[in-house]
Amino acid sequence: MRMKLLPEIALILCLFIIGCHSRSSKSIDKVSLSPNEARAVCLASPNDGSPIGQAIREHQNRARRLSGKPDEWILVGKGWVRKARRSADPGFYVNVEACAQAALHTAPENLAALELHSLSLMNDHRFAEASHTAHLILAKDSKNRIALGTLSDAELEMGHFEDGADAAQKMMNLRPDMASYSRASYLRWLQGDRDTAKKFIRFALNGRDAQDAEPTAWTLVQAGMMFWNEGDYDGADAVFKEAENWVEDYPAALVGRARVALSRQRPQAAIPFLEQAYAAAPLVETAWLLGDAKEMSGDHEGALKSYDNVVAQGRRTDPLTLALFYATKNRDHDESLKLIETELKNRAGIYIEDAYAWSLYRAGRIAEARQASDRATRLGTLDARLLYHAGAIHLASGDPAGSDLVRKALSLNPRFDATGAVEAAKLVANHAK
Repeated sequence: MRMKLLPEIALILCLFIIGCHSRSSKSIDKVSLSPNEARAVCLASPNDGSPIGQAIREHQNRARRLSGKPDEWILVGKGWVRKARRSADPGFYVNVEACAQAALHTAPENLAALELHSLSLMNDHRFAEASHTAHLILAKDSKNRIALGTLSDAELEMGHFEDGADAAQKMMNLRPDMASYSRASYLRWLQGDRDTAKKFIRFALNGRDAQDAEPTAWTLVQAGMMFWNEGDYDGADAVFKEAENWVEDYPAALVGRARVALSRQRPQAAIPFLEQAYAAAPLVETAWLLGDAKEMSGDHEGALKSYDNVVAQGRRTDPLTLALFYATKNRDHDESLKLIETELKNRAGIYIEDAYAWSLYRAGRIAEARQASDRATRLGTLDARLLYHAGAIHLASGDPAGSDLVRKALSLNPRFDATGAVEAAKLVANHAK
């Protein structure tokens, strides 16, 4: 059944996929590689015996024999994309970009190679370039769904709401499949329409494919996050477990199960999930959650070590998450603002506006924080963290209605964050006096 998206819906799915909470890789396109250099990186060993690794090696062997054919390099690049997604390690997009360059050296206008290139640009948070590349593809193939998805994600990351929504609408109209329905589901969730969001995610899961399990596992994780965001911890845990049935030890599912354990006040149960996920994919947010779990369990030294990892890795790869971490923990205000203001030069959207608002709030710049918070909550997103931040900022600006927002956050998801939930409860109690 063909489902229409409302024209005002924004597509920000890449927050979950390769956006602000992921570990961005250093794109080799910043220094264009020679044909031999690109091929060498593309042909690097995947260093594993998994079916994905085996498929990469098989395509690499064909690429060596048929090096003048761009399609062979593209097939290797698609294998590296699958490996990046399966491992939750965006660093493999370096290999993806090398494959794109190897193909483009052979055929400079090859659309499939440009698709790979656009994915690596998105991973590297080079949104304007990703948008430009998508437009190049669409000028020759107006129905290219990969380009439309990239265009929508890139435009919305830059804060161009209508352009991003238009690209998302075109993608949905072309083929309502798992990718389209999962996007539609998240869009509805962003607007606070939880019932329709759940309906769309069920439609997405009708496209389950046992031959390519990772997209199903990822979609299940997004479904689990919807349940977690509304405080249904039992429902969320069941869905995260189902994701693990599709991809064993899937890092995103492990992190989801850890969130549930933390929300249930069971940090000792969360720690093994987070340690396993962090070993497989050392993302900044995972280190943050691991630090919270260890702090809650009484391991203060272990918590500090994890928080040190947040800072070290965040400075290298994920300034947005680091800025939000600083603001959440009420520390390093100057660095937090510097990080987020640098990010704002290249991107916009409700979550970066929320991080900016909270950084401003912690720095005592309440009027500016209120403006950023209003932008962050403009879609009506039912996210407890956004609601708590907005409520606290409203109260600080003299608006007593902020207490209602804080209460709404706690009613929605009472354990949304180890730090924020405690602060929110205290703020409500103090305001009631």
